[in-house]
Amino acid sequence: MSSSAQLLDILGIGDSIGIASTTKEAELVRQGLPIESFKRVASYYQLSDAEMSKMVGTSVRTLVRHQKEQKPLNATWSDRLYRLARIAAQAQTVFEQPQTAINWLKRPNRALEGHAPVDLLDTDAGTQQVAELLDRIEYGVYS
Repeated sequence: MSSSAQLLDILGIGDSIGIASTTKEAELVRQGLPIESFKRVASYYQLSDAEMSKMVGTSVRTLVRHQKEQKPLNATWSDRLYRLARIAAQAQTVFEQPQTAINWLKRPNRALEGHAPVDLLDTDAGTQQVAELLDRIEYGVYS
């Protein structure tokens, strides 16, 4: 499965847009991902709603309200959620097994100054660091 297909699977939106298209993905993020995508990414990372809400920059209470009202996430939260799913898909591609990818994402890493990769995913700069490290691992560069 391609990284893009894995990303859509993690978000639970693969069937809704058909063949992966970055234009369609960008539009979905702008319109707001469904609250179910939040739940799927939290489940993938094995994080609580409180931990995940911190990662996307909102409160659990707000997310519960969105769920009750069947409202999609706003564009900012959707973008952050998409970023989390993108790194999960990249890690899964590099390590080839979902559980191996999760273990790597949650374990402190010397190349990230002792931080667990998941702890850096709340910012774009941290996400870029993790993505670059995954690229180095994929291409066999000592990290």
